[in-house]
Amino acid sequence: MTVGSMAPVTAIGQTTSGILRRYARPLRDALIVVGLLRAFVYFVVQGIHPWTFIGIDARAYWRVDLAHPYATSGVGEHSTYLYSPAFAQVLSPSYVLPFEAFFLLWTVASIAVLYWLVRPWPWALLILFLPWTYELFVGQVHLFIAAAIVLGFRYPALWAFNLLTKVTPGVGLLWFLVRREWRPLAIALGTTGTLAVASFVLQPTAWFDWVTFLRGSTGSGELLYPRLFLCAAIVVAGALTGRRWTVPIAVWLALPVVWIESWVILLAIIRLRELAPAALPLRPTVAPAVTSARPG
Repeated sequence: MTVGSMAPVTAIGQTTSGILRRYARPLRDALIVVGLLRAFVYFVVQGIHPWTFIGIDARAYWRVDLAHPYATSGVGEHSTYLYSPAFAQVLSPSYVLPFEAFFLLWTVASIAVLYWLVRPWPWALLILFLPWTYELFVGQVHLFIAAAIVLGFRYPALWAFNLLTKVTPGVGLLWFLVRREWRPLAIALGTTGTLAVASFVLQPTAWFDWVTFLRGSTGSGELLYPRLFLCAAIVVAGALTGRRWTVPIAVWLALPVVWIESWVILLAIIRLRELAPAALPLRPTVAPAVTSARPG
């Protein structure tokens, strides 16, 4: 990477940032109107009420059969388990609770994460009113994915959560690769690998079943691989220009299926908006001349 090739990327980023700062307030107000209107159309005009099937996704984590977790799973089906055996094993102690108690704890934790994410920009709740309400009603994992992205820059082991649930959010690890941050990359991959190996030792058959399920799943559609290439490009561009907030955008687009509630991942942008480290240091192609000076 040369200075000349990197300059256009930096210039485009600076121009975009300038435009967003200039029109921040009208853009915010317009997005609030759009967000509330979308929720009104969904809940009132279309008459779709997620509270009528409350906790359908959380129930899948609570009642999963550890011996045969993918026997009846299918993308888009209600209360089916789609994630890695490791995730099910970690949640297995919660099986002793009644579902109502489990869902209450899950919802309280989700609300706490939501509050933490939007505290600097509370008006973002109006923009994404439909996604976050839907997320809470069904009990999905997207809010925790958003938190893992934000905290994963400081505690890279948390990326294991994203990799062992939705898998494709792992595209965000390109940030560490591009920026040559080898230690956090090794921690993220090492933690994920350690958990996966330990889980495999406990239930190897479940892991083979999961791989078979992922290969045969049609829920992601044919656009998954083109989207992954686009997401990789977004992360690379963000890493080169020091913009961490591009990572949640890439992770959101990289999901196997982008549901309504998946949009809450974008709330991670709020916490990452001021965390913009300097761009990658450029390595000189020619070693600089070294001169020595002797005293006196």
